[in-house]
Amino acid sequence: MKFLFDLFLTFFKLGAVTFGGGYAMIAILEDIICTQKQWLEKEELLDIIAIAQMTPGTIAINAATFVGFKYKGVGGAIAASIGLVMPSVIIVTVIVLLFGAELSNPLVQAAFTGIRCCVVALIMVAVVRMYKDSVKENWGRLAFLISVLLMVFSGLNPIALIVAGAAIAMLTQLIIPKWFSKKLA
Repeated sequence: MKFLFDLFLTFFKLGAVTFGGGYAMIAILEDIICTQKQWLEKEELLDIIAIAQMTPGTIAINAATFVGFKYKGVGGAIAASIGLVMPSVIIVTVIVLLFGAELSNPLVQAAFTGIRCCVVALIMVAVVRMYKDSVKENWGRLAFLISVLLMVFSGLNPIALIVAGAAIAMLTQLIIPKWFSKKLA
């Protein structure tokens, strides 16, 4: 029961200080889950994030659900998910009660502008960390570059890219000579 409360409290705190959704949350999630709590290795978290992106729902809730389930089954999944969502429910309720229809208030708009800028920074930190932890081989660097270019210039569906990336990675292990997938020194 103590661990369920710890899961709830950990994800409650995470939900309370993270704005901008799951991508903005990744850097903080990694710090708390992998470094402070040591519940997961970085590679495990990256796998969970990859799965969370491919499953229906938001990445943040899916990641919380997967982490909670890994440690305490269904009860852990529920505790982590509710903990993550609860701060948003409270914050939105307070904003609506305080400002109601006054979301066009210049001070409120200024606050949201500042929040959006910080969210972009959080997402960039998450991208850099995930790149360093995930892309370690030559084919991975090439796949990353091609994926970025396709997403920016073609509007290709991200799920198609994820599936293609998985398929190509499996093929490189089966077909392509080992020199191509060797790590750079």
